[in-house]
Order: sequence, then structure tokens, then C-alpha cells
Amino acid sequence: MKRFRKRKKSSFIILFTVLTTFAGFQIHPVLADVPSVLSLEPWTSGTDTILNITVRHSSPTSSHYVNKVEVDVDGAVHNIGLTSQSTVTFVVQYNLGELADEPMVRARAHCTIHGWSSWSNSDQVSDSSSIPLLPILAIVSVLAIVSIVLLLLKSKVYGSKKKNT
Repeated sequence: MKRFRKRKKSSFIILFTVLTTFAGFQIHPVLADVPSVLSLEPWTSGTDTILNITVRHSSPTSSHYVNKVEVDVDGAVHNIGLTSQSTVTFVVQYNLGELADEPMVRARAHCTIHGWSSWSNSDQVSDSSSIPLLPILAIVSVLAIVSIVLLLLKSKVYGSKKKNT
């Protein structure tokens, strides 16, 4: 009876080891080479706002590359067709035109083999030409006036000291 229990225990240990080994292989996810949108950076060109979309896609080849990017501007999706890329990280530009408001924008990229990436975080894009320059100009003007007044006072004080001596 002891011999049977010992064999049963060792069989159980072997079976447990084999199952956990195979289960360990099953737990690891398969990572596909899906592209990812790293950032959305707006800038202005004249009156238009241009969106720089930085995309990362590992090991591009002539048959495995990002072939399009979608840009979602306040729910309206726009497609940007691409030819094969030669670098892992690259920038795609999208002209948002002249902005009347501050739209929410997000993007995703499509790989010819692995499909769509997830959407990037939504970012609110503002027209950078609408940065309030008036307060900045007012501060610079005040500083310039204060500097001139201080220089005039300094010259007046030194001028009166020279006359007294």
C-alpha cells in the first residue's frame, strides 16, 4: 500500500510539473507587431493648424508597414493613405485647416499584416495663434517703461551729483 501511495505521489508531481510547464506557455500573450500612435502635436502654418502624428511600428518591410492612419476630429474620421515607411518611428502630418473652435482629436494606425492599433488618447487641439499675446506684450511694455524711467532717474541723480561737486 505504501508503495502505491509513493508511486501515486510521484506520478502526481510529474503530472503537476508537466501541466504547469505547458500552462506557463499558454499564459504568455502573443504580441503582434501592431503599430501605436505615440503623440499628437499641433502647430500652425499661416492660418491652418497642422497635426503631427507620431507613429511607431517595429520592423517595417516592403510587405509589412503602416499603410494608413485615421484621424478622428470631433467624431468625423479622416483617412490618410501612406506608402511603406522606412523607419520604426515616423511622423504623419494632417492639415486640420483653420480652426473655429477647439476640437477633440485622436488617431490610430493600420498595419498591412496586424491591423489597427488602438485609438490614441483624445486631445483638445487649440489654435496656437489664439494664444493671448496681449498680456505678454503688456508685461514687456511695462518692463520697458520701468527700465527707461530707472535709467532717466539714475542719470538725473548722477547728473546732479556732478553739478554739486
